[in-house]
Amino acid sequence: MRKKFKFIIIALIGIMSFTTLTIIYFSLKQTPPTLERVEGLNLYVDYNNGSIKIRENFTLDGGKTTAFDALAKWCIIQYTISGRAFFIRKIDGIEGSWIYYVNNYFPGDASNLYPLENGDSINWTRV
Repeated sequence: MRKKFKFIIIALIGIMSFTTLTIIYFSLKQTPPTLERVEGLNLYVDYNNGSIKIRENFTLDGGKTTAFDALAKWCIIQYTISGRAFFIRKIDGIEGSWIYYVNNYFPGDASNLYPLENGDSINWTRV
């Protein structure tokens, strides 16, 4: 009986520790604020079939200033939602695994969570 009690106490401490760390992690990892307006943006969509869509020197406003918003302005997209992240499935009817770069940098965040700044270049590529 004593061994069961010790096991239960240790399990509860482990569960509480894991829960506390998870809550702390998600409370610290917040999405950076988006700007109300960004200007001088460039969008390049490489369909990886010899075709590339280019839109240069455009503006996003109304607080919709993420990498996702730039793509949605110029392309027909289909995506799925997982938690807070949007995952692009099709761009202009072309299905594939789509990744994006901003200023040749892979952000590592979902495109709807990545805020753009003035002059950014967004490159979407089908891999």
